[in-house]
Amino acid sequence: MLIFYKGLVNLVYLLVSPFLFLKRRENRREWNLRCGLRLNEYLPIIVKGKSEGIRLWGHASSMGEVRVLYRLLEELLKRRPNMEIVISTYTKTGQDLAQKLFPKSVVFYFPLDAGRPLKRYFNFLQPDGAIMVETEIWPYFLDVCRRRNVPLVLANGRLSEKSSRHYKRFRRSLAPLLRSYRKFAVQTETDADRLLEIGADSDRLVVTGNIKHDIIDLEGRSKKRAGLRKELGLSDDDIFVIFASTRPGEEKIICRVLKQVETFPHKFKVMIAPRHLERLEEVKTELDVHAIGFVNFSDKDKNTWPDKRIILMDKMGFLADLFYAADLAFVGGTLVPLGGHNIMEPVLTGTPVLFGPSLENVSAAADRILSHNWGQLVRDEKELTSAINDFVSKSLLFKIEIPDGDNGRSPAQKTASIIIEAFGL
Repeated sequence: MLIFYKGLVNLVYLLVSPFLFLKRRENRREWNLRCGLRLNEYLPIIVKGKSEGIRLWGHASSMGEVRVLYRLLEELLKRRPNMEIVISTYTKTGQDLAQKLFPKSVVFYFPLDAGRPLKRYFNFLQPDGAIMVETEIWPYFLDVCRRRNVPLVLANGRLSEKSSRHYKRFRRSLAPLLRSYRKFAVQTETDADRLLEIGADSDRLVVTGNIKHDIIDLEGRSKKRAGLRKELGLSDDDIFVIFASTRPGEEKIICRVLKQVETFPHKFKVMIAPRHLERLEEVKTELDVHAIGFVNFSDKDKNTWPDKRIILMDKMGFLADLFYAADLAFVGGTLVPLGGHNIMEPVLTGTPVLFGPSLENVSAAADRILSHNWGQLVRDEKELTSAINDFVSKSLLFKIEIPDGDNGRSPAQKTASIIIEAFGL
């Protein structure tokens, strides 16, 4: 199967070369990097060949994974400060965040999973090890790591039920590829079981917890909250609620809920942040249908908050910080059957969270939130309305604090130890 895959992707790469040439003319940096071209120009501070220290290649697909990698490398560099780190991402938003978080590292786009781009990268970087964040299976990349004896660790690994069912069909082909990994540092026992089912070796699996849940930044909240609320024109009495990562069908529910909140919009201020910005026109139409005025985040005057308006988030990369300013958050993909998004993200800034019953992707986080009273499950529109009104009237209270059990080694610390051991650092 691997031979077939490699032959197919190399043939496709050859056939689409004219298209890739056009893409490189449109966006030179991105597509030259994806094809592994002009690396000397785009990665100028890389010393070709082996450096005196250890060079690790860290890959994180998008923004959430980049933050995980940042926290992990922060811990790793405390112990091995002389390591050289190069960072790849798959998405543009991940690329932008990585350049911001890793100003002293080389940041580039992950190459196409084909022979020529990968050969160019491995020859140029000559990494001593690689770290993949969460579960991305790129067969050609894994095979190159195996053939070149580049040790590989999966960090913060997870495998959804849907992906597990898909990969099981290719278990015989995947099992040899998964041996490219020295260790799998996974979030939960369920993730470990699913990786076992698709061919991972049990002696390479370690459950470390979720690095995304690593630190509740209560100190950061106190420092950031006042400044952010001032920028947004919020008074101390205003209750600011962010509806984050909303998906089709959820904005309609939110609009109906808002009309049942007595203090909206006078003291109840709202931001809606759709999961995908290409849906903005659809969301605007929904707001118009319900006669709810809005301003775009990119256009709004941050010194005043207009009456009878909400803010519609129309830019990427700002939401994570804005949670510090919020009093309450709702995370979408949970009131519609999509399995949920990162419901812990608001909690990590000290903001309690509401979420619906569709939690297949975030069940462990939901259990942790509910057990510590960091948020509440709302099963439908009626329960969401009730929870918000109870929160406004202060009959529903949450208290976010770091539980005693979290004072031991964090997921990032555990994973850093696994990497050091696996790579013999």
